[in-house]
Amino acid sequence: MLGSGGQGVVYKGELDGGDGDATKDGAVKDGAVKDGAVKEVAVKVVHSHLSQDADVTKGFLREVEAARRVAAFCTAAVLDVGTVDGRPYIVSEYVAGDTLQAVVRERGPRTAGVLDRLAISTLTALAAIHEAGIVHRDFKPANVLMGPEGPIVIDFGIAKALDATTMASGPVGTPTYMSPEQFRGERVGPASDVFAWAGTMVFAATGRPPFRGETVPAILNQVLSGMPDLTGVPPHLVGPIQECLAKDPAARPTPAALLQRLIGRTGPAAPGVPGVSPVNAPVRPPSDIREAPTSPSRPRTFSRRALIGGAAVTAAAAVSAFALLGGRDEPVRRVSDDRSPAPTGTPTPSATPAKQPFGTPLTEPVPLARDWGAVTVLAAAVLTTTGPTTTGLTTTGPLVACGTDKGTVLAWTTGRPAATRLGDGGAAVTAVACGERGGAPVVASGHGDGRMRLWSATGESLATHRATDPIIGIVVAGGRVVAVSQKYDSLRDLHSVVRLWDAATGKQIGPAVTDHFQGVNGLAFGTLDGKDVLVTGDGHNRIQVRRLSDGKATRTFGTGEIGGVERLACAEIGGRAVLVSTHLDATLRVYDLATGKRREKWAFSAGSPDDRGVAALATGRTGETPIAVAVHDAAGEDVLVRVWDLTGGDVVGTLGPGPGGAIRTATLSETAGVPVVAGVTEDRTLRTWNIGPA
Repeated sequence: MLGSGGQGVVYKGELDGGDGDATKDGAVKDGAVKDGAVKEVAVKVVHSHLSQDADVTKGFLREVEAARRVAAFCTAAVLDVGTVDGRPYIVSEYVAGDTLQAVVRERGPRTAGVLDRLAISTLTALAAIHEAGIVHRDFKPANVLMGPEGPIVIDFGIAKALDATTMASGPVGTPTYMSPEQFRGERVGPASDVFAWAGTMVFAATGRPPFRGETVPAILNQVLSGMPDLTGVPPHLVGPIQECLAKDPAARPTPAALLQRLIGRTGPAAPGVPGVSPVNAPVRPPSDIREAPTSPSRPRTFSRRALIGGAAVTAAAAVSAFALLGGRDEPVRRVSDDRSPAPTGTPTPSATPAKQPFGTPLTEPVPLARDWGAVTVLAAAVLTTTGPTTTGLTTTGPLVACGTDKGTVLAWTTGRPAATRLGDGGAAVTAVACGERGGAPVVASGHGDGRMRLWSATGESLATHRATDPIIGIVVAGGRVVAVSQKYDSLRDLHSVVRLWDAATGKQIGPAVTDHFQGVNGLAFGTLDGKDVLVTGDGHNRIQVRRLSDGKATRTFGTGEIGGVERLACAEIGGRAVLVSTHLDATLRVYDLATGKRREKWAFSAGSPDDRGVAALATGRTGETPIAVAVHDAAGEDVLVRVWDLTGGDVVGTLGPGPGGAIRTATLSETAGVPVVAGVTEDRTLRTWNIGPA
């Protein structure tokens, strides 16, 4: 036993590489260690009086599952959650070292560079926690471990899990470091963590908290109306800490702004640090849209806690394109960068495209103008209609639609030497689609400001309307263009409000949907029983299927207790409609869409769950074989695009970083009748890679 506190008991445990590492369905169990190695972990078992019924336990597990989204640098990664004898437990990586509280008590306050490094490292951890949409709620000296590789923040999200799922008479937290809004019973956001961070730094610098009292009421009075005691705090930290201890949460700076101030920078934020606002800017929820990096690709491994100026250090490395063939853990096979002949005029098939090896680039790279912004979403369709070609776009064959963070919408016929800009301006593009409507090809886009836009293949604007909330999905199906909007603030709302819209007319389809717990987690469009449908997941790990024609729900099923829904895509296997999904436990699963029964579950790799994180998911076919393409973007690893055979779970090939860097987002398309992955690399270039028969 490592210790005991108000939430539970913490034990030190070991995971080995024995036969017990695999689940009954063949998936690698969370935290499993290969080749007989032993991995030390910390196991926290929650006190029985904090988990007295099944609903409480389920809620707790859902809350902790969300904590697994946090980037691993400067935090103790959550490896697994579950129950034992009805009591929830959390397994996290074990960090050797005492807590900050114990270190200060035994060795005295931290000073000079040691204190500065502590402040910068813990702020970086808070920035990562907030970027994942999580509020720590119990940041304090006892939740900072002084590990051999630097300070590590632990127990993030655990307080919320307890606060949200127990019948406690007051908020869960440690009074000395609780914010005024916590005491007042108000909604708690990232600014509350900033308040607690400042109190923790005061303790680290002086050995005492900023607000003291012999009883909880006395402490409460000091926090709500008293002035903090900053005697002994180094002068360069007094100003920032005073701002962090403001009674009004809106007056406190963000972790990113504090980082910029502490490292003495006045220019752009350091790499790896979220965008910096002025120091006195209020804390705001993290953005859902992040620009793809333009720096060279990351190396496969690096110390995730090596920090310079509060930013994770990443080495620049120019590497050749490579493809992994066969199983998930095959050695890397290098492939040449030779392409099929560059297209001129009307796209023509390459000489022998079907005989190209897996991963061979099939078209010339198409650079995108920097002022268009970074591509955030892609969609593809194979068109069968004919019509004008004045824009250079084909009206038959493969078409790829792109949207950027600057609101630009592009269309590209694979094989053409350039993409066509259809429109730009406004909020970031959050969804794109292409297909046929009224016998003619169209491109549709949805935006973060609720805008819905529709174009013809000639570049003519067909419609522009605005929904009440940001668009999160759009599709061209059955002769209609349907968009999906969502009103949801992850730091304030328990459920979201989802609406369906006819993008061509701007009219709402059916009533608003208000039962997505913790918002929509994953969204896909497909066909079931001959009807076009929308499929969504939520924080309850619940899947909803509803008709696009009227918004009515026709199916609902759960995906299990552990492994939150991440990405969704619809497909067909053996004549049956299926749902392909990725989850926060680093698994790819297949569900029968009509019955909700799980057909398959596969771990991403032998390294799962450490490689969790999928940026994009698409489905299609190579010949008669149903496949899924997943863009894996695990923290601290190269971005990899895996192509899965959905009939057996084999990874038939993996695309890694190439001449243009990593593939940031991708979809399935074709070139000259050959299935390809169409994607955008870090150098803002459209490319295609062969995934057909080798």
